[in-house]
Amino acid sequence: NVLAQMQGGSQADIFHFYTGWQQFYVDEGLVQEIDTSKLTNWDKVPIEYQELGQIDGKQYFVPWDWGFTSILYNTEQVDEVTSWDALFNEDYAGHVSMWNDGPGAVAVSSYINGWDETALTDDQLAQIEQDWIDQKPLNAFYWSGEYTDLCPAVQDGTIWVAYAWQGCYATALAAGDPVAYANPEEGRNSWVGLYGISADSDSPELALEFLDQKLAETSCANAVTLFYYGCANGDVMSSIDDPVLIEAFGLDDPSILESTNFTPLVTEEQREAWTAMWERVQAN
Repeated sequence: NVLAQMQGGSQADIFHFYTGWQQFYVDEGLVQEIDTSKLTNWDKVPIEYQELGQIDGKQYFVPWDWGFTSILYNTEQVDEVTSWDALFNEDYAGHVSMWNDGPGAVAVSSYINGWDETALTDDQLAQIEQDWIDQKPLNAFYWSGEYTDLCPAVQDGTIWVAYAWQGCYATALAAGDPVAYANPEEGRNSWVGLYGISADSDSPELALEFLDQKLAETSCANAVTLFYYGCANGDVMSSIDDPVLIEAFGLDDPSILESTNFTPLVTEEQREAWTAMWERVQAN
């Protein structure tokens, strides 16, 4: 992964990763602080996203892309989904698809059980493991590529209920497929992509210029319209008028973000334990 590459001495000036890993880069001295006064587009980034790039009050990362995780479902086969526990509903056996990811599985179970995923006990993690072992027969497959394996199966009717990002929802919605994207009572999940400048970079000014252009209107608009990703430029998001994108990002419902679970910071030990747990689920 990106952290391993940076730890291994990558020569990259700029690196990109997703929320949950910020502390690691700072603790290991892999990233340098960012002077946001040199970013002409910084004032277009909502404060909530700016803060995701801060550690101990210092700005180490620039947010760029973001999106939701929720339950994507077929409205012709499934009643309204109001909880993450739809992934465990035996009525949908053979038509469920879970993302092939341990931390993602831990987050879902934590939402359902009302647990703090950053403070799980050994017994709770053991229960999560057993729950996913029991859920395993319901899956048609575990997906790893949103557009390569999940979306085609959603669109051809194979998958009725899926753990999914909003990109697949927008794709299916634009095609006129019978789909909906849940607002679970436990809240959606949201992930945010962050850019950092390597502590070893000898071109920090050029790196800052690059990041400023990433936040500019053209780059952000392309991320939204070409890839169905949200972008951290608030002006770009507020100017969207495509009904499909408005629906995919919930732009007409400000309450969605208020109940959204942003990916928390976790320790290396926790990630390793969750990954090992998921490997056992897969092997069972």
